[in-house]
Amino acid sequence: MDELRRSNRRAHWIAVSSVAVAVVAAIAAVAVVAPARNSDKRDQRAEDRELGEKAEEDALEGGLPLKLAPGVNYYGPGWYVSNTSYGTDQLNGQPFKDDGGEAVPSWAWLEKNWTPLSATGLAVSVESQHKTTVLVQALKLHDVNCSGPVPNGTLLRPPTIGDGGEVSPTVDMGMNIDSPRPVTRTVKGLTLGDPYTDQVALDKGDAREFRIIFTTQKKACSFQADLLVYSKGKQYRLRLPASWKAGKPSGYTFTVAPPRKPYKSHYVVGTTDMLVAVPDTDIKWDGQEPTYTGNGELSYW
Repeated sequence: MDELRRSNRRAHWIAVSSVAVAVVAAIAAVAVVAPARNSDKRDQRAEDRELGEKAEEDALEGGLPLKLAPGVNYYGPGWYVSNTSYGTDQLNGQPFKDDGGEAVPSWAWLEKNWTPLSATGLAVSVESQHKTTVLVQALKLHDVNCSGPVPNGTLLRPPTIGDGGEVSPTVDMGMNIDSPRPVTRTVKGLTLGDPYTDQVALDKGDAREFRIIFTTQKKACSFQADLLVYSKGKQYRLRLPASWKAGKPSGYTFTVAPPRKPYKSHYVVGTTDMLVAVPDTDIKWDGQEPTYTGNGELSYW
């Protein structure tokens, strides 16, 4: 009987030892396999990241050659005109509300109901997206709709919008909308010069700001405009936004009107941002450009 008990104890310890050895072996196996699995996961993540980056790069290469964003170097029209004749008892003496929304008078009201006089335009920042060099070449118009000059109405010079700021030299170009054959031209101020013959070369990641001016002399026009760009053996036409909202294009139709004298009402904004009606004798014209020459006193209302 004692011998049997000793035999059973030996068998028990042998079994326990076997289990212990198996557990140790399993732990050792896990210790060996776990790093390998982690390494496989890291390799898979790296591969997925590389595939994602390649897909993103392929999408950029297959997409438009330039990314457009709002520029900072265009200050807006100096004067606006309206078909409506605002008598001196309608708006005269009212404060111009910078953030007045649809309030009258305000920037929102002006942009919605008035037309830029003689010249309009934009500043747009472009960034190259393609690996190969991108060439920015010229402007192209479409959906042009012109009529006679704005009839006798009201002329308005609004307050300035901020200070702007030169970040880097801009590329200036422009176009006369009501010309029989509009071509891209050089620009100095609001004056168009010779045909534009330069090509702006941009490598991937390069960015430049373009300041673009549209003028008219005889007709009031609405239109859309494209920036002509050459990349990878193909010419692209990139639509230029006429307005932005929260950094995104909010409209593509520009409007511009030629000067037409005399207007029935003349308004300027005084030093206190007060809308002031002035007589014709306080507005002097130099070609297309009016200048206010009065003293700004609120003695006309």
